[in-house]
Amino acid sequence: MPESPSRSALPGIGILQSMHEEARIALASYGSFSTLAEGSCLMRQGDAENRLHILISGKLEVSARTDKQVVELGMIMPGESAGEMNVIDPKTASADVRAVINCRLWSISKEGFDQYTSKLPAHGVLLLRALSRQFCRRIRNNSEKMLRQAELATAIYEWTD
Repeated sequence: MPESPSRSALPGIGILQSMHEEARIALASYGSFSTLAEGSCLMRQGDAENRLHILISGKLEVSARTDKQVVELGMIMPGESAGEMNVIDPKTASADVRAVINCRLWSISKEGFDQYTSKLPAHGVLLLRALSRQFCRRIRNNSEKMLRQAELATAIYEWTD
């Protein structure tokens, strides 16, 4: 349930930590705060999605579905975001995102994101750098997981050979 746009700053946590208060105040005015009840779905894999969500408090779980299984991808903790790929490269949601506990979120539409980065380019650069660092961290973590899985598969193959 969206609330009115905030005139105050977003908290300086997670990806917002590197942004100074003036940039966080300006960013807050382009989006809105909302709550998400435990068990509720923020986004569903395959659905059109055009919002960036930053988790202020709570915990979100991320999973992806195939025809035969559900793969747990990870957790989103306060200060991290969801939906960032679709404000930068619009497509459908690549995963399901569900509230593990009650959550407080701040969200911005693709249009609001584009306005913020165009009208306040210095602030926009700070936000894009923060999102890029998060992308890099997630890619590195997933690469490490894939390498561990490949090593395990090789070890199992060698053991059964």
